[in-house]
Amino acid sequence: MRFTHATALLTTCALLALTGCDNDDPTPTPPDGGTTTDAGPDAGDTAPPTVTGTTPEADAVDVAPGSAITVRFSEPVQRDTGTVSATEDNAALTLETGHWEDQGRTLIAHPTQPLRAGARVEVTVSGYRDVAGNPLAAPHRFSFRVGEDVARPHVVSSNPAEGATGVLPVQTHKVGTNTALRRLVTVTFNEKMDVAEGRVTLRDQTTPANAPRSLTGTWSDDALTLTVSIPRPESDLPPLEEDSRYSLDLTLLRNQAGHALDTAHASLGDGRLDFTTGERDGVTEHACGHALLEAPVTLTAGASPTAMYPATDAPHEFYELTLPANGAAFLGYSEVVSDERDRPVILYLNQDVPIVVHDVTEAETVVPSTVTPAPQVCLPAITHTLKFTAPAGDRFLRLTYGPTPLEKFTFVFERY
Repeated sequence: MRFTHATALLTTCALLALTGCDNDDPTPTPPDGGTTTDAGPDAGDTAPPTVTGTTPEADAVDVAPGSAITVRFSEPVQRDTGTVSATEDNAALTLETGHWEDQGRTLIAHPTQPLRAGARVEVTVSGYRDVAGNPLAAPHRFSFRVGEDVARPHVVSSNPAEGATGVLPVQTHKVGTNTALRRLVTVTFNEKMDVAEGRVTLRDQTTPANAPRSLTGTWSDDALTLTVSIPRPESDLPPLEEDSRYSLDLTLLRNQAGHALDTAHASLGDGRLDFTTGERDGVTEHACGHALLEAPVTLTAGASPTAMYPATDAPHEFYELTLPANGAAFLGYSEVVSDERDRPVILYLNQDVPIVVHDVTEAETVVPSTVTPAPQVCLPAITHTLKFTAPAGDRFLRLTYGPTPLEKFTFVFERY
C-alpha cells in the first residue's frame, strides 16, 4: 500500500478519532501478554536482531569517496536505541543523522565530507534493539578501503534536469491496443558505463511513508545514457504523484573500469537526481490518445495558395499530411474554417514544422500563431504544438506548411 497526501491526512484523523479527545472514554484494556503480567505484544520474541548486510561490504576495496554507509538488519529495530560510528584511518569520521527505509530494517548514513582517497574506514554498529526490546548480541564491526582519487564518471545531462520543478508526473505510451501510464527519466554520463548495472532507487521525499522503489534502467547502445521507466506502483495509482518531491539514487552505477559515480561532482553533488512534479496535462493526454491509437486520415497538401487545398479542421481528427516538393524542400497548404465564435485551435504535431496562418476570406491577413515544443506527454508521437485563435464568423483560414525538409508529418486537430 502506498500513501498519497490525502490518505496520510485521513490516517492522522482516524488515529485521533480512535484515541479520543475527552475524559469520558473508558479506560482502555491493556494488551494480554500472559496470565499474570502484561508482557506486551512482542512478549514471545526473544531473538536478538542481527546485521544481515552492509554497503560497502566488509573488506571492500576501491570504494567511491562519496559513498554512503548502509546497514541492513534482520528485522525492524528501534531507531533511537543504537548508533553507527566510523573512523577514517583511526580518526573519528562524522556521519549525518541518516534516514531509515524498509520499515526500520535499513539505515543509510552519508559522511558529512567525501571519504579520503586510500583511507581505511572502520564502522561499528551497536546498541540497537528490535521492537520487542532485544538488543544486538554484540556490536557489529566491518571495514573497507576507499579507492584512489581516480577520474570517476559524472552526469552531463538528464531529463528531468537536476532540481527541476513542474515535472509532468505521468506520460502515456501505447501497449497493445490501449494506452498506459509511465514516467521516463533519462540520465546521460560523460563516459561509457557498465551496462550490466542499471539499478537505481526512487524515493518519495514528500511522503516518506511510501517505501523506496528499486528500478532497473535500460542502457543506450553507446553505453552513455540510462533510461528508467517508472511504472504505476499500484494499478490505481499514477507513476508519480502530482506536486511531490522525488529523488533518484544513482550511486550503484559504475563506469566500464568499475569506478563508482562521482558524488562530489557539481552536476548532481550527492549522486541523486532531485526533481519536483507539477500537475498532469490532461489536454495533451487526450490528444496523445488519438495520436497513439488511431489510424491517420492521409491527405496531400495543396501545391499552390491559389488552387484547391484540403480541409484539415475536423475536431479530434488525426491527420497525416504529405507536402508537395518545392525545389529542394517541401511546401504545402490546407484549410481551416472558423465557426460562430472565436475558438482557440491547437495542432499537436509529431515534428517541428514551420507553419503560417492567414485569413483569406476577403483579403490575406496574417493570424498570429506560434509553434513551440509540446509538453513531453507522449514523445515522439507529439513533439510540438501550433496554437492560434480562429476568428469568429465562418472565416476561411489557410495554413502554409514549410518550406521544410520533411515530406510527411502527422498532427491531431483540436478546437477549444
